[in-house]
Amino acid sequence: MPPHTDHPDPSAPIPGYALAPDEGVDGRGPEVKCSDRSTAGSLAIYRTVVDGQGPPPHRHTREDETIVVLDGTVQAECDDEVWTGGPGTTFFLPRGRTHTFRSIDGPATILFIITPGHLDEFFRLREEVTDPAEVAALVQRFF
Repeated sequence: MPPHTDHPDPSAPIPGYALAPDEGVDGRGPEVKCSDRSTAGSLAIYRTVVDGQGPPPHRHTREDETIVVLDGTVQAECDDEVWTGGPGTTFFLPRGRTHTFRSIDGPATILFIITPGHLDEFFRLREEVTDPAEVAALVQRFF
């Protein structure tokens, strides 16, 4: 298990849960529907709005990303391939491949799914730091 993971033992049973549309997991905002901690590392799910450019092109060594478009239009790039889709479209961006995504013609609401979920800790910790050196250290730690 990666050293930055501090969720419970993944072999131990974890509780199920249900969240209302405006509710997130304990200690997180309403956009965080499943976290590294709440799923013992199996996945993280966010319901979020992308308005224009998403993350810069990047590559993960351990995580896959899946995007399900709920509203609006999203364009995703994975290596040399580019796809565009509206509500109901699913994009799978596998580990080891350079990828990014953005909304087209206004905001888009998406479900953003990361498997396994430990990259969620990067996003949680990223909210707490503002110093560029600390951000760089986090990127080095998780990517």
